Amino acid sequence: MLKIENVYFAYRQKKIFTNLSLALKENQITTVIGPNGSGKSTLFNLLTRSVQPQAGKILLNGQDIWQISANKFAQKVAILHQQNRLYDEISVADLVKMGRLPYHSLMTVSSSVDHDKIEQMLDYLGISALKDKLMSQLSGGQQQRVWLAVALLQEPEYLFLDEPTTYLDLHFQYRFLKLLRQLNKQKKLTICMVLHDLNQTLRFSDQVILLNKGEIKESGAPQEVITEPIISKNFAINCELVSTKTGPFLRQY
Repeated sequence: MLKIENVYFAYRQKKIFTNLSLALKENQITTVIGPNGSGKSTLFNLLTRSVQPQAGKILLNGQDIWQISANKFAQKVAILHQQNRLYDEISVADLVKMGRLPYHSLMTVSSSVDHDKIEQMLDYLGISALKDKLMSQLSGGQQQRVWLAVALLQEPEYLFLDEPTTYLDLHFQYRFLKLLRQLNKQKKLTICMVLHDLNQTLRFSDQVILLNKGEIKESGAPQEVITEPIISKNFAINCELVSTKTGPFLRQY
């Protein structure tokens, strides 16, 4: 289990969190939402070991994540950022191999086992035909799948995604989120992501954490958190939930 216990964190004396505690539910998709400046990015950075709390602990299976080696942490936790560094002149196959680095040194040649895992992952994500192409030749949706392959080849227990649909067109947004749900179900992967789109949150989450002004204002199932009064109060908007064939839809006005 990955959890935060009584965390205090500040940027240059500006307090972001004062006594933050939460636990990610295993084998579920947890989505973090909140208005700009609510602390979403800081929470993501704390959970993924990009920044260290000034007080409190972040525990992975009972161990402080800052007491775990970088390689061991990468074997447990994979991260997909909002904007990934684009290696224009690297082939898909060579980039995807980097997902195996937590299990080897930089100088180690991939084993036959690694080769089989890479081929299986490319096939699973439907990108085998792209493996000899350069990253610069791919669409945004294709690039996102390649980076997902890199993350999954770490064989993590947890996958963190920071606004993964921001730079994708609408078609690829929903394809990608459906793929995440498939991974969650088939591979029992615990997923935590930051999203801005509340309707995507409603459709693809098991648990929702609503942050505002550095505090968890609400936490629970999507239908418990994304309600008209809660969203109106925390986002300062007028909205209504409308019933559709595929479930509730939040209309903002």
